[in-house]
Amino acid sequence: MAIMNQHKSNIRIILVANTSWYLYNFRLPLIKELLSRGYNVFALSPTDSYVANLQKYGIEHININMTRGGINPFEDIFLLLKFIDIYRKYKPDAIQHFTIKPVIYGTIAACVSHIKYIYNMIPGLGYVFTDNSLKKFLVRGIVRFLYRKSLYLSKHLYFQNQSDRDYFINHKLVNKEKTSVVPGTGVNTIRFSPGNRKKKNEITFILVARMLWDKGIKEFVEAARILKEKYQNITFWLLGPVDRQNPRGILPEQLENWNKEGAIKYLGMTDNVKLYLEKADVIVLPSYYREGIPLSLLEGAAMGMPIVTTDSVGCREVIEEGKNGFLVPIKDPERLSSTMEQFLLNPDLVYLMGKESRKMAVTKFDSRKIVQEILRYYPF
Repeated sequence: MAIMNQHKSNIRIILVANTSWYLYNFRLPLIKELLSRGYNVFALSPTDSYVANLQKYGIEHININMTRGGINPFEDIFLLLKFIDIYRKYKPDAIQHFTIKPVIYGTIAACVSHIKYIYNMIPGLGYVFTDNSLKKFLVRGIVRFLYRKSLYLSKHLYFQNQSDRDYFINHKLVNKEKTSVVPGTGVNTIRFSPGNRKKKNEITFILVARMLWDKGIKEFVEAARILKEKYQNITFWLLGPVDRQNPRGILPEQLENWNKEGAIKYLGMTDNVKLYLEKADVIVLPSYYREGIPLSLLEGAAMGMPIVTTDSVGCREVIEEGKNGFLVPIKDPERLSSTMEQFLLNPDLVYLMGKESRKMAVTKFDSRKIVQEILRYYPF
């Protein structure tokens, strides 16, 4: 059902990302607030199965073909021209870009199209900034150059963690005065709430993410193997989509092999993460991906779950060590398993740390507060 406002304004805002899936799953609180203010909201992204979900809210979707990875000069020039064509046609009052290519090429196109209010969010630096291969080193240099040339055109630039902001400032990619740090669009703490969690004899650990090696999936599986040899009352779940376009994506065949082995259970992908979080006890993300701030950890925290994650950019922001969870080194399944074992040795930690996670979610990451902080920089 579309969100309507009887005082419909003439303000037109375009939100841009490399997938409709991204806009629906990560930016819906922002979309809802813009609509509630009576603005005309457009979603610009490649068409996928989530377009219909966005349209239910009364949003017009604009299709644009875009490859997410790689740098192809011919494709990217065509993408830039397509952005320009769309922006000149729709004449938005403001544009907000998310993800690398929309941020870079969309910003340049918006400037060429004489759009004054250009906003960008860096949702994490991703595998380009974590892979140390020669190819990625060269790509990283190109991406930094493109960021430097485009981001000074922004009205405002949002980062999801202080480390990413410092990286951009230290590499002189952006003016500090134009930046702020907000944790994505936060989490809906009303929808994601603990409910009546019951103490169980079995503890379930869940990892919610795209199925990428850099999310620490392999380390989670190895830790599960270690603990399965010692304990019976323990379950490990993997939940999230396969990402065939990402070079670090895990193939479905590998996930099926792990299922057959029995150490973990891959549950596939879902649009109702809450259903699985309600049934799990501890949320885990052993990521060494260059995260912005992981939404899955925010949702787990809001659900009153303790967190086990890595002491890495984006992840550490959701942890008060020893209070609502634990930090572990990256790529260390032994430390990961011994840390998860703490909940088996002392099951009361599930409730005690989960209670602290809920407090943190409400005070620091509530989407209503975060969205207002984002819109504070809008002119209307």
